[in-house]
Amino acid sequence: MDSTRKIKRAAATLMVGFLLSSALAGAAQAGSGKPQALTAQQQKAVLARAEAWNRYYHLGKYSPQAEARQAEWRRAEAINQYYHLGTYAVVSASSPFDWADAGIGAGATFGAILLAGGLAVALLRRGVVRKPSRPTAT
Repeated sequence: MDSTRKIKRAAATLMVGFLLSSALAGAAQAGSGKPQALTAQQQKAVLARAEAWNRYYHLGKYSPQAEARQAEWRRAEAINQYYHLGTYAVVSASSPFDWADAGIGAGATFGAILLAGGLAVALLRRGVVRKPSRPTAT
């Protein structure tokens, strides 16, 4: 019986302690009404510490996968620069093919074909060029 009484007394003490701590904690939090913000200097210190931890434990941009991706990207950029690809591509303003010259040549060729066709039709109508005779069967 004595152990049951001790357990009840300990439970009651714990319950009173819990109720007091929760009541006092609520009053302490409601003191100013707004959370305390970090100053700019404190914010910089927190970020610097986080960056140092990431570097030390190889997290985020310091992880082996991120470093491998960064090395791959640098290699690709070097190749693009060497072979003038991507953003390093050299685009010449003028093409070696001149469309004006091509148009003149096409027009001259078309005129020559028309002239040859007209001469052929004129010679056939004048009779200068005779049609070959067909052999007749007897």
